[in-house]
Amino acid sequence: MNSLSALAVAAALGLFACYAGSGETPAMPGSVAAEARGVRDGTTTLTVGQTLAIALPSNATTGYRWQVADTYGDVLAPGAPFGEEVVDAHAPGVVGVGGATSWRFRAMRPGVVILTFAYGRSWERDTPPAETATYTITVR
Repeated sequence: MNSLSALAVAAALGLFACYAGSGETPAMPGSVAAEARGVRDGTTTLTVGQTLAIALPSNATTGYRWQVADTYGDVLAPGAPFGEEVVDAHAPGVVGVGGATSWRFRAMRPGVVILTFAYGRSWERDTPPAETATYTITVR
């Protein structure tokens, strides 16, 4: 590797190291189709056309479920899966096995949205959620 190539690699690694500590997910240059993982309690930056993936730990056998408020307007469009619950691998007959709930969104136009997810039981309407998760999404 020549010194110019080594310098370019070092610069790229430095840039990504800066993003790693910022709580912001960088958009990959020239890769609109790349999927970005949402940063919980942080900011995720997307480009129009990019897909956002969010997965939260869950355990549907307890009656708790994640719900997302429809606050993404026309900046994000729901994709698939959307609210799909996947149970961790387990032996037959085992109950109380955890898993994750997953959502995908597609960035449709520039803007900023805040996605808020609430983890609670549907029949406990007067009780605050057991947990919340917030994602700030910036689409450029």
